[in-house]
Amino acid sequence: MLSRISWESRPLRPRPAERGFKLSLPMTVEGPDPEGSFFHEETKLIFMSHQGALFPLCSPVALGSRLKLAIALPAKLGEGQNLTLVVKGTIVDVDPGDGDGDPPQVALRLESRYIIQADAA
Repeated sequence: MLSRISWESRPLRPRPAERGFKLSLPMTVEGPDPEGSFFHEETKLIFMSHQGALFPLCSPVALGSRLKLAIALPAKLGEGQNLTLVVKGTIVDVDPGDGDGDPPQVALRLESRYIIQADAA
């Protein structure tokens, strides 16, 4: 029997280690809040795969919103250069957290396009 829910609309869940990476990399998140105002927030990446990313976010966001992530890559990958991975995606899930002051975790379904750029420092 076929499922009526498409893969694109299913919430993104953390995958086993062989299908993604548990990372703790600094990043910047930009996009609209539920009222349409633009926000810019510094946070840390928790998990990333070829399909999606998971990260905490204090700013309120709505499902279906499109966000831009700018992830600082480790220095060893850039061979001495400060590189940033820039990727966009759509919010597919927001986990409100456990109520201990932890920010909600946002799951983003990533687009296949990305940019790696050198910092202008």
